[in-house]
Amino acid sequence: MKRSAAAFTILSLLGLAGTPPAAARGVAVSVDRDEWNPAHVEMLPAEIRAGVERFARACGMPITARRLFSRSIQDQLTGDRLIALHFDEAHCANAPTICTTAGCLHQVYVSKGGPYRLILSVHAPEIQLTLIDRAAAVEINCDETTEPCTRYFRWEALA
Repeated sequence: MKRSAAAFTILSLLGLAGTPPAAARGVAVSVDRDEWNPAHVEMLPAEIRAGVERFARACGMPITARRLFSRSIQDQLTGDRLIALHFDEAHCANAPTICTTAGCLHQVYVSKGGPYRLILSVHAPEIQLTLIDRAAAVEINCDETTEPCTRYFRWEALA
């Protein structure tokens, strides 16, 4: 992971004592006819779309995505806006471009009111944006087949 001027700090490493993230979410059957829709990528801010386009070239096709490809949260202390991209919700003809044995690519971008910038890029089974004491945090779920764990990275805006 790259460290930026504004950084995430590790809050804790916790063992998961439950069902795997995919099982916890359950299996949803979608009746959305435009499930794989390029609009889910096209609606992103330009600087984030530009990052996704690099993967589209490697995929050999335009990337289409499901509705949950991007998820966002606002830090209640700083007002910073975070957007997480979940490439497991994207369709890529060359799947190893975005998914490995460690999991699919997940990226987190932040905006302090201006352009978004990439602050986290990780291959993991799943990540979630959450609030901890009103501050934005990223929960990264590890591969539970080798070592159950969850890592939390809390957003700290540095001056």
